[in-house]
Amino acid sequence: MTTKLTPGAASGWDQATYRCGRCGAESTVATEEAYLQAVGVHTDAHAVWDRLNTIERDGFVSILRTILSAPELGFEFLALADRLHRTEGDTQPLAVPGTTTPQSDPSPSNATARATE
Repeated sequence: MTTKLTPGAASGWDQATYRCGRCGAESTVATEEAYLQAVGVHTDAHAVWDRLNTIERDGFVSILRTILSAPELGFEFLALADRLHRTEGDTQPLAVPGTTTPQSDPSPSNATARATE
């Protein structure tokens, strides 16, 4: 992992580029908060990748490509799973405890991220 800072702002933070030493992915961001989020998400992605075997990776990638190409499908699938889970007698939702129901993110940056994967 390397960090290349570009000077310019009065605070000393104009932009930073994160480059992963494992896979070479690069992400340039304009705020410290965005940098920390980019590093954290990328590190988490590596952790998930490392836990899966080849067959699981292929299946997971296929599912993600389908869901991320139509986020509303993913949200509706989760809602359907929760409804069906409740009708089968279990009152606990399938969602992760402590999280809220996901909402679609139609922002251009999200669409760009999906298009490049």
